[in-house]
Amino acid sequence: MPVLKDRHVVISRARNGREIYDTVCEWLNTTNYFKWTDDSVSYNNELEELDRKRRMLLLRRKISECGCVVLFAEMYGNYKEWIDLAIDIANEMHKPLIGVRDWDASPVPKRMQINCRVTVKCERNAIVAAIQEYCL
Repeated sequence: MPVLKDRHVVISRARNGREIYDTVCEWLNTTNYFKWTDDSVSYNNELEELDRKRRMLLLRRKISECGCVVLFAEMYGNYKEWIDLAIDIANEMHKPLIGVRDWDASPVPKRMQINCRVTVKCERNAIVAAIQEYCL
């Protein structure tokens, strides 16, 4: 059996928005013939300024080491600053961005439409296929 490529992925996540992150991680962990490493950095709106700066530096380092960044459209409204930062860093480092639509198929935020290489449904097969295709 061939050795599976370990895909290093940064997934947008926040302390108060764990449900979709946990669901997608479970999907990735239980997909056959798929190996991945979670390089995500959690965001918290209540962080003190010093902690916020540390998190931003950690996000920059994790994106520099990852193969792609997965962003959730449903988180954009509440965590716009954090997701915009991830988009800016990923673009600066030429890392592919994968957008995931809301569960209810709401419109994807314009900034994500412009910057993501692909936007997929919030389904296991669609997300896994996008990571396999675009992850460096």
